[in-house]
Amino acid sequence: MIMTRAIALLFVAVAMLGAPRARAQVDNDLQRQVDALKEQVRRKDIDLQVLAAKVTELEAKLADCERRGAPTVPAAPEPAPTPEPAPTTPATPAAPDPLEPLPADPLMPPAQPTPAAPSEPAPTNDAAAADYASPDAMLNAVRVRLREDFGARAGSSDPKERASYQRELKPWTATTARSMRREVTWSVRLVEAMSARSGRVLIQAVVLDDAGRELGPCTIELAGAAAKAWRGVAIAGRRANLRGLATLELTIDLDQQEARPFRNDRFLGPCLEGRVIVTQAVLST
Repeated sequence: MIMTRAIALLFVAVAMLGAPRARAQVDNDLQRQVDALKEQVRRKDIDLQVLAAKVTELEAKLADCERRGAPTVPAAPEPAPTPEPAPTTPATPAAPDPLEPLPADPLMPPAQPTPAAPSEPAPTNDAAAADYASPDAMLNAVRVRLREDFGARAGSSDPKERASYQRELKPWTATTARSMRREVTWSVRLVEAMSARSGRVLIQAVVLDDAGRELGPCTIELAGAAAKAWRGVAIAGRRANLRGLATLELTIDLDQQEARPFRNDRFLGPCLEGRVIVTQAVLST
């Protein structure tokens, strides 16, 4: 009897010692499944961003084509006035017969038809492309939209106008960030790299023009094979070619009315800051 009870207690002790290890194994399995699902959601979100950017670009091209190619409807001709009866006048003598034209001088070359002036090519609208030439250009385009859409309400001291501006700012930022996405190719100087969750690598960089002048900072998001290729590589000061999807991250702070120290380039207007993030990025040197 004593031996049976001892064996039962021994089994209970073994089960209690093994339970934390089994629970830890289950937690690890669940965490791996959660990470895998998050990665799938992130990839689907990236695909949706690319599709939204292409739809926005096609809509802009279609609107531009319709604006430049719409036929103009000619104005309807005015009705001719009813002629009044002419007063009777005395008959005038018949006009003399017209003189026959002189024969052409055989020594003069025949008249040549005047050539038509060549038609000028239609001007191309590259204003939209200029908005994506660099991070500074993208943020300046947001500043222009902010002034056009809100006018004096942005930064107004009137409580009603300020409340109206702050209330409409959130949906405005969502619409603006969704519409300003485009595939870009920039020359950059890499500054700093840091690891992120799900195996991603975030790199801070500065976009340069052909002469090496800085055109604004951006954050590069590398994932998958692109992240593995650059993980652990010394990148500070390296020049590279960047290709990816340029997006906007707009942040609202209702207490911010002017630019913060050392972040003047991010300030877009009262209560609003922004930065450029390039996703689906590929770096080549």
